[in-house]
Amino acid sequence: MTGWIARGVAAHEIGIATRAKALGEKIRNDLAAAGVPVVDLASTAHDEGVNVGTMHRMKGLKFRCLIVAGVGEHSVPARAAVTPITDDKHAHALDMQRERCLLFVACTRAREELLVSWNGMVSPFVEPMV
Repeated sequence: MTGWIARGVAAHEIGIATRAKALGEKIRNDLAAAGVPVVDLASTAHDEGVNVGTMHRMKGLKFRCLIVAGVGEHSVPARAAVTPITDDKHAHALDMQRERCLLFVACTRAREELLVSWNGMVSPFVEPMV
């Protein structure tokens, strides 16, 4: 992100999407502590700063540069959002498709550059470039 800012991308042209609200809060706090102006997409404030919010909050928005953070195997798909396959195969398939679509929508908010990050193993929805 600092590379984008150094190249002249304004903070308000940068978005950061997360699956979990808690990760977004951590990112906002870390950026603010580093002196980077931050906007919480869940708030009604329209300040100038890096826009941080959940993947759900990204719908309808566009950013010049976007980070989709925390796309690990335990976060995307969110376990709480997916019916176990042993309970209901059909509901499980629908839930998995909804989670895949949520990631897709978040990633398509980037106009010029997209960075997808994870810790540990990547989400089964992402095939990393080698």
